[in-house]
Amino acid sequence: MPQFMNNLPRHSLANRLLRFVSICAIVYLVLLLALMIPFGFKNAKQAHTELEQKLVLSLSNSAAIALYVNNHEIAEEVIDSLLLHDEINAVRLESLEGVTFDKIKPGQFEKDMWLHANQYPLLSPVDAKPLGILYVHDNHLVIQRKTLDKVLYQILFVLLQFLMTFVVIALVVKRIIGKPLRALSIAVSRATPGQVKTVEVDDINRNNEIGLVASSINTFIENSHQALIREKELRSQIERWEIYYRGMAEQDTLTGLKNRLGCEKHFSHMKHSEAYLSLLLIDLDGFKAVNDSHGHAVGDAVLSTIANRYLHLTQEHFNQSVVGRIGGDEFVIYLPHRDGPEKMEAFLLAFAEQLIESSNTPIEVKQLQVHVGCSIGIATATAAKADMEKLLLQADNAMYLAKQDGKNTARFFRRPVSQSVGN
Repeated sequence: MPQFMNNLPRHSLANRLLRFVSICAIVYLVLLLALMIPFGFKNAKQAHTELEQKLVLSLSNSAAIALYVNNHEIAEEVIDSLLLHDEINAVRLESLEGVTFDKIKPGQFEKDMWLHANQYPLLSPVDAKPLGILYVHDNHLVIQRKTLDKVLYQILFVLLQFLMTFVVIALVVKRIIGKPLRALSIAVSRATPGQVKTVEVDDINRNNEIGLVASSINTFIENSHQALIREKELRSQIERWEIYYRGMAEQDTLTGLKNRLGCEKHFSHMKHSEAYLSLLLIDLDGFKAVNDSHGHAVGDAVLSTIANRYLHLTQEHFNQSVVGRIGGDEFVIYLPHRDGPEKMEAFLLAFAEQLIESSNTPIEVKQLQVHVGCSIGIATATAAKADMEKLLLQADNAMYLAKQDGKNTARFFRRPVSQSVGN
């Protein structure tokens, strides 16, 4: 534990406020449980009893008449009126002569129900002599639930009052803690990382929690200043290495073009740039003979020169494009475009002819003039449905046709009539 934490004064502002709030909360909760809950249940029970007595009093004459004349309809009307209340689940009218009318709510039957029911005497409507008894059985579960709801509502109301009282108390202690804390907060906000700027406090709060917090912040600022500088330098170095290695992973080291991994990454981004995506697969003609005759150094120089020509030519015609090398003497060019393949076919073919012409231009390497050509396969798909491997396979099939037709030419991949461009 830091040393300054051991120096906290016993009568600190935070401890005083904590003790005061804790005592108030404990006293409040004890009084709430000891007084409000029993009284709440008692008052709710009494209110239900009074309501039931009023209901019986208002219906006693009708109940007596029903027993006196043995009228089932009047008795049922009296019983249904009482059963309208959720607190009552069974009612019985029973005369001294044995005439009985009763009704129990579904699923509410209890053993010895009528022995536990409230009994109200019924008098004869003629001579006011005892005629029978009205049994009313209470639904204790409903009564308890409603009673609990009322008690909880009262508790919630008192809690609201307590919260209001607490707010008043908080406003009172604001001058004790609030003002120094605001001053400390402003001072801390000005002590930004990377700047050696200490937090100042007034003499009144220098030896309480405010002063201790300010002292710890100043210690932290002083100790972390150099650490922040070192951390920034390390982060910058890591970012540079990350960019470097990420570029190496996606770049062909010989030509500087995108490799297969780089093409795959940019392919997924280009799918959302335009409606269609065309792929030109280029295979150099005669490169193997050059490589075998003059060595790998000359072959590498030829590949680098061809790569630069393809890159510059593509950038002249397209704003968005990716040129990559995916094999020994295989290059790919991804071209997103808005127009469909019918409108773009002539343009793509003309562009392919320029690539072929660029490939046919002699290359001077170590006082040698090297000649190569190229065969190009072109495939197009709707961008949203485009699949790189499938598009490569289609372009490869088209390139194979170009080589069969004498090389140094370009061919389009032709789909069956029943298939759409996106398939």
